[in-house]
Amino acid sequence: MTAKARVRIRIESRSGSETTVQKARGDLYRKGNHTYIRYEEEPNELGRTVTLIKLEENLIRIVRQGDVQAEQTFVAGEKRIGYYQTPQGRLELEIETHELKSEAEQGIGITRWSYDLYASGAHAGAYRIKLLIQEE
Repeated sequence: MTAKARVRIRIESRSGSETTVQKARGDLYRKGNHTYIRYEEEPNELGRTVTLIKLEENLIRIVRQGDVQAEQTFVAGEKRIGYYQTPQGRLELEIETHELKSEAEQGIGITRWSYDLYASGAHAGAYRIKLLIQEE
């Protein structure tokens, strides 16, 4: 794979009986032992947002910038603090990751994780995420 590759991204998020699917095209690049995936989300009522996913061996960090700003970090067996910010205000998040498994080679492939999300101290849901990255 070259230093930068165009990729197709599919994110499946499950919470209870509800599943949402987000698809995008973006860029994948490597820096050291880390893989980065950058894409622009579909514009919606909240505006324009660019997302950066950083994949490490046992860690996933998602940073969103633009009209929505957010940061979430996932490490199996750990609780991490994050946030979600819109023009209406900032919400403090706590993410308790239960499992994180990757079948990806240098970012290409499938990565799965599950977590409980707490917003301002209250349980906001249990989630299972499947991230599929394919070269274009």
